[in-house]
Amino acid sequence: MSENQQPLDEEQAASAAEKELTSVQAMPAATDSSPSADSDTLADGLAADEGNSEIPAEEDADISDDESEYEEDISDEEEEEEDIDPADVRILGMPRVCFHLAASGVAVGYIACGLVGLLADSTKGTAIGDLAAKSPSATVWVIIFAVIGYLIGNRMHKKRLAAQEAELAEQAAENPEG
Repeated sequence: MSENQQPLDEEQAASAAEKELTSVQAMPAATDSSPSADSDTLADGLAADEGNSEIPAEEDADISDDESEYEEDISDEEEEEEDIDPADVRILGMPRVCFHLAASGVAVGYIACGLVGLLADSTKGTAIGDLAAKSPSATVWVIIFAVIGYLIGNRMHKKRLAAQEAELAEQAAENPEG
């Protein structure tokens, strides 16, 4: 406490408490939807709330119709996702395996460029050092290795498609009915 503040006497404290009590009693009672303090359990409070929150039958029917449409939309989306083979997914217009190998080729191109640069610095004045110092920029290295990765991925994709077609042909030969 500061010097200007002095503790309340017992009489002053009692009069302040009486004033608070009378002001609380004078306030109008607000409707409270939370469980009352008198209820012993949460269930008593919830039972009291249920009476206050009834939904008219029309709105309840509208809500249930909306929920059923929502559930149908979800089930349609799930069925579509299950039918797609992950290998058939295209990323930036490329088959998935081509994209992954092209991206790996970019990483390998940067690594190769760095290693050639280290070789050029460590062997200055020799024939290998002079040749390594004249190497193209990092962009050229990256493009070369990305194209190599893409071509390898494209070959793998074509082999996978050929294997799928052969499997479908075998199934058709075994089951000519359907």
